[in-house]
Amino acid sequence: MMARTAQAAEHGDPSLEGSSSGDPGKGRELLQEERLSPFVRVTLRRWAKWYSGGAELFWPFTDLAIRFFVAFWFLRSGLVKASDWDTAVYLAANEYPVSWMGPMEAAATGLTIELVGPILLLAGFFTRPAAIAMAALTIISQAVYVPTTSNLMVAAILVWYVAHGPAAFSLDRVLSSGLKQSAMPLARPTIIVGEWLRDNVAPIAMMATRVWLAVGLFAYADLFEPSIALATWLPTSIFTGMPDWLAVTFGVLMLIGFAASFVSYALVIVIGFTMIAGAHPNVTLFPFLLLAIYEARGAGVVSVDRLIGGWMERNILFDRDYSDIPADWPHIVVVGAGFGGLAAVERLKRLPVRITLIDKRNYHLFQPLLYQIATATLNPADIATPIRSLFRADGNVRVLKGEVSAIDAEAKTITYGENQTLQFDKLVLATGATHSYFGKDEWGAFAPGLKTIEDGVAVRASILNAFEQAEACDDPEKIERLLTFVVVGAGPTGVELAGAIAELARINVAREFRTVDPATARVILVQSGDRILPAFPQELSDKAAASLEDLGVEIRTGCRVTDIAKEHVQIGDDARIDTETVLWAAGVTASPAATWLGAQADRSGRIQVNDYLRVKGKDGVFEDIFAIGDTAGSNAWNGNPVPGLAPAAKQAGAYVSRVVEAELLDVECPGPFEYKHQGSLATIGRKSAVADFGSLKLSGNSAWWLWGIVHVGFLTGMRNRVTVVVNWMWNFFAQHSGVRLITEKQV
Repeated sequence: MMARTAQAAEHGDPSLEGSSSGDPGKGRELLQEERLSPFVRVTLRRWAKWYSGGAELFWPFTDLAIRFFVAFWFLRSGLVKASDWDTAVYLAANEYPVSWMGPMEAAATGLTIELVGPILLLAGFFTRPAAIAMAALTIISQAVYVPTTSNLMVAAILVWYVAHGPAAFSLDRVLSSGLKQSAMPLARPTIIVGEWLRDNVAPIAMMATRVWLAVGLFAYADLFEPSIALATWLPTSIFTGMPDWLAVTFGVLMLIGFAASFVSYALVIVIGFTMIAGAHPNVTLFPFLLLAIYEARGAGVVSVDRLIGGWMERNILFDRDYSDIPADWPHIVVVGAGFGGLAAVERLKRLPVRITLIDKRNYHLFQPLLYQIATATLNPADIATPIRSLFRADGNVRVLKGEVSAIDAEAKTITYGENQTLQFDKLVLATGATHSYFGKDEWGAFAPGLKTIEDGVAVRASILNAFEQAEACDDPEKIERLLTFVVVGAGPTGVELAGAIAELARINVAREFRTVDPATARVILVQSGDRILPAFPQELSDKAAASLEDLGVEIRTGCRVTDIAKEHVQIGDDARIDTETVLWAAGVTASPAATWLGAQADRSGRIQVNDYLRVKGKDGVFEDIFAIGDTAGSNAWNGNPVPGLAPAAKQAGAYVSRVVEAELLDVECPGPFEYKHQGSLATIGRKSAVADFGSLKLSGNSAWWLWGIVHVGFLTGMRNRVTVVVNWMWNFFAQHSGVRLITEKQV
């Protein structure tokens, strides 16, 4: 039955999509019929999703910190020995001699491991060979020299790295996929062996270390008295000051592998407290680093946690495969993978529901930085993430690429792609907005806007082609026209775009042309209102204008564009600007979602919603259809329209998920949606920005740093955050943009 359901859903069979009857309350009734109560099921699933997601998010940082401190410990020892070679040889001969090596060879081998191994470990390059050598050196030191708890902790950490390898912030992980498919000798089998070790041996290593810690706890609590030889290899000293009963409790929990992550947190707290109290002043950081691995990676095999996890997977999570999801789980369709759509799915996926996310593109785009694609600062891949990769661990989330063409609110079906249909129990519309030329759509051919990656790449080609054509031209009038750039609209996008073009011309391509000087380019910012950044306070608008003028941008306020053609822009009845590059940042219109539904809409096409973001139809409210983000016309900001900002869309997505959750649990729904403004930001070039947080207003360098931090934080995916920061640093310090590629025809 499950396989048939999945197959039918794949082909758009409405009889098997969503609840079987299409009744809005059917999803709640089906949940009530489960063996577990809806509250228990939702709570367990939400907690498991939250915890696993947080562990995966923070693990790369934890892994990097562990590698750093272990590497520093070895490197410090190596540098000391390198600075006093004679003493190093003496110690190898007398203090910790190795029977099968001479003093010189032993000292040289140890020094090489202590100097090269830490560098490889920190870089995450050849991590397993480096960890093997460093672990061997540590174990030998423990066996033939002075035994210490630090040696034991470091050895345990390194043995685990031999089995598991490094996390995402490492060259091994970055290069593995490419090397696996390369023709380099032994590369593919080496990568395969590493993956096998991570999947099969690392959990065993976790179990072995867990049992080892449990034995140490029991020995500390005097449940048994180890021999002198065994005591050398037990980490009993780290538990000094701990009550015996607590040590036994922790030991039992570690031995059976129950709540290992929480036990690890508790041990960190107890050991830290006893250390602060002076019970063992010589305890180092390494016990905390070893326990941090358990906090992130769990108990390993042969553990109660593993059994609980298996039960959760079979009865609560169903994350193995989409075909395993119970057919009677309510079906929620989310249209649009922008900020609002992703925020809704991120919370909804923790519920016992089936989710279908539909978007006409296969990637999520971080639109606030799209202008940096257009001005050759970033690559498209830096600000876009494949949607499927975001939910690969969530079996109840299905991603479809397709464009919606119709919605039947009464039958609760949605039509997309080539006349394919889906039935839904709940529908969330987060379809965003596109350019609005205020009834002059013919201007679009000469004044492209920025809403998609294709737009950004095309605009980049247009700007760069202008410089290239000017270099090859001998007509002064045409050169002047080519080197004149007009940006229409002085909101945040227009201001940021104008500043970036000015910097590109005056800094990034300086001294690269021979017959024209890019610094002579004119960048003109046209605004119909009386000031730029009208949504910002007057003082910040004035500061932004001053910063733009410092970059050489000409600002023309109170100017209404009346015509745009191939080689000019007409302002009012008299003013004309000769140019071949016009960029549109003046207005947007909502997607045609209102037309699909036959719903009420405002002049910009935004769907009218009630206080709970439910869509208002012509004959009443659609109880099971929500609209969020730029798609919705909501007055949830002290009676004012909610602004078209990423935080607003994310708040609306999270709110809708809470409403759906309350309905599933048959509890009181949250109160009306209220948008909480988190501030407005706009940057002007590489060292200035403005920020408005109500009572707090910033400008200049401090606002620019804040703008950068906020935008990096909002990016989706660690790879995107790292690459954007690296590109920004390169562009800032080298004053050179490396993405000046013309890959599209001129717009």
